[in-house]
Amino acid sequence: MIVCRRRGGARYRVALIAALLAASPVIAHAQSLECEGGEREVRSLEFRGNTVFRASDLALRVSTTPSELVRRVIRVGGSKHCLDSDELRLDVGRLRVFYRRHGYFSTRVDTAVVPVLDGYGGVRVTFQLREGEPVRVDTLRLTGLGEVAGIVDTLSLRLSRGMIFDVTRIQTAIDSMKARLRNNGFPRGDVNAGYRVDTLSRLAVVNLDILPGVLAHIGSIRVSDDPLPGTPRRLGDATIRRLLGVHEGDLYRERDVIDAQRTLYQTDLFRHVEVALAVDSAKASGDSLVQLNVVVAEGYLRQLDTEGGWAVLDCFKARVQLIDKNFLGNARRLDLSAQVSKIGYGQPTRIASGNLCAPAIRADTFSARLNYFTGATVRLPSLFGTRTSPTLSIYSERRGEYQAFLRTTLVGGEASVTHELFDDISIRLAYSLEYGRTEAQPALLCAVFNRCDAESRALITDRNRPLAVASSHVERLRVDNSINPRSGTALRLDVRGAAREIGSDPEIQFLKGLLDASVYRPAGASFTLAARVRLGTVLGRTLSFGEPVGFIPPQERLYAGGAASVRGYQQNELGDLIYIAENTFVTHPGSTADTVYLDVPDTSRVRRVVPIGGNSLIVANFEARLRSPFYPELVQLTLFADAGDVWQRGRRVGGSDHKASALWLNGLKWTPGVGIRVFTPVGPFQANVGYNPFARPSGAIYYDQVPNAQGFAPLYCVSPGNRIPAVQNAAGNLEQLSGSSCPATFRPAQSRTFLSRLTVTFSIGPDF
Repeated sequence: MIVCRRRGGARYRVALIAALLAASPVIAHAQSLECEGGEREVRSLEFRGNTVFRASDLALRVSTTPSELVRRVIRVGGSKHCLDSDELRLDVGRLRVFYRRHGYFSTRVDTAVVPVLDGYGGVRVTFQLREGEPVRVDTLRLTGLGEVAGIVDTLSLRLSRGMIFDVTRIQTAIDSMKARLRNNGFPRGDVNAGYRVDTLSRLAVVNLDILPGVLAHIGSIRVSDDPLPGTPRRLGDATIRRLLGVHEGDLYRERDVIDAQRTLYQTDLFRHVEVALAVDSAKASGDSLVQLNVVVAEGYLRQLDTEGGWAVLDCFKARVQLIDKNFLGNARRLDLSAQVSKIGYGQPTRIASGNLCAPAIRADTFSARLNYFTGATVRLPSLFGTRTSPTLSIYSERRGEYQAFLRTTLVGGEASVTHELFDDISIRLAYSLEYGRTEAQPALLCAVFNRCDAESRALITDRNRPLAVASSHVERLRVDNSINPRSGTALRLDVRGAAREIGSDPEIQFLKGLLDASVYRPAGASFTLAARVRLGTVLGRTLSFGEPVGFIPPQERLYAGGAASVRGYQQNELGDLIYIAENTFVTHPGSTADTVYLDVPDTSRVRRVVPIGGNSLIVANFEARLRSPFYPELVQLTLFADAGDVWQRGRRVGGSDHKASALWLNGLKWTPGVGIRVFTPVGPFQANVGYNPFARPSGAIYYDQVPNAQGFAPLYCVSPGNRIPAVQNAAGNLEQLSGSSCPATFRPAQSRTFLSRLTVTFSIGPDF
């Protein structure tokens, strides 16, 4: 019979730590990584006879481990692990302690070491287990519930008579009880535990005595501020208390204290932060008021950041940011930032004919001008001491999306409010008003929006218009690492809408939604599985999926393809495409004497492609991430399979028709591949090679003529077999008649060798 009592937690913690020291392979002697003096390599590790716990769980409790998979399979790279007989004997004890803590007191463990006849002198280690019957709880007594019965809900803690006497599970329930007490006004809440185990009858008695203490409120908050050496104190007590989000008179909740400390850290105002219950308050068992001590050490309140670099689609770029973390006092934050990109290619900075930039930038007409951003942002970290943060910004910018559009905002502003609903859930509401214009490829405006003549295109691209957008962003982030997560989930939902009622131009009205969900799971010490699904849609003025969508600004359309999307395609090139002919067209006699037809042969060369994007999107990414055997902390290898599609709902633009009901069979493009990710101070750099088995889709092809002496610059549909008549206008220029759409009858010639199906992409920053 075994008896264990717990008073105040001290004796029990000593016993618990001693058991963990014996059970943990991390604290025990490390297994040898080098085979010397005839030591044998562990080629495999097996567990037999176990039914209660999986072999993978048991493997985490022993020190003996096999060599890494790469080493065992190809004998090159990877860690080599050898057998340590002393550690093997200790592993037997570790497994017995592990089973005992989970209620299996009669478990027996034997070992077998068998040579592996593979020519390398390795061994196979087997743990043979006889688990036996568990000890069960015959009596469960809970005393001291009283007024806290509703707080300490034993049913939700899964404690009941007849359960297996699992000390780990019972301790987890005790910790949960204490946390519930301390998060509901009982800072001195504790639980005393006592156990009595009869191993012969396999029955146990569990006594839990709840000691809630006195319901307490926060009586006072004492602030201690340590300024920088040689400088006066710059933050007052009132400002620090307001940032806390905890006030005198509030019911004491331990999680609020933890949140207050995190909030102070996130302001970036302090070098050190500590928020804790005063020791004297914790000991005063009869006092219903407690004191919080806030100890902070001020940091630098002004910061200048500069950044420069080179990127595939941005060429050289530079950024400078000036931050005042206590602007006008009260911890207001002022950010002044300026950024330029396309340096070296975009006018007026082009040097060396743009040869210092990646060749891909030449295919983008929107990179011909320098992109820029200048802005000022004022942010208040807390509104009235709550977890709500308002922000006000004003900016001017020019930004482009590769081969899709160029957005120039003369002046814009945004007002937003961010609120943390919970520790891992935040919501952001914003309203922005911009005055500017968007330039897009004439072929895209013609094919998608029927703006085929210069006059109708000018109504969209040549005039600055107000664009007012109301948006919301909800994010739930539950990952262990924001840069390289190994476990957890991430959910993001974005909704944006523009309407005349909120100040937008009547021609620019839409509703856009994006949902992004990612999941990460470890599959071993150096192996991670990751998956993401991204869904998007854009609705027009009618807000109906069944109605045709009218004009949507090109910058609000959905695009896919590239290093952070479907990696078998280049940036934005997934979905339907429009082609621009390299060679001039040929004419054919028309239906009347004064008309002709224009087209190009199927073998015509393509000068560039124009991504159409769409109003509907689906992207799925599946990825296996493996730490490299060389520099494993810096280099990661990936195997991926990406799939997705983008299409124009309500209108057939390219060479295929999309049906949501048959999307998985009819639309998705699957592209597998491999990649390498290198972690750098500026973020992960990744290079990917995707295999794309799909030919470029058939689509409309246009010939855009340079302006003549009269400024006439037509856009001709030259798709093979089209019947759009062209006539001489009054100025003697050949012009196609409007009213007919350009057919998607051009199929570009494309090499189908293995190498031609490979797509190489690069990026800096997390992919998903």
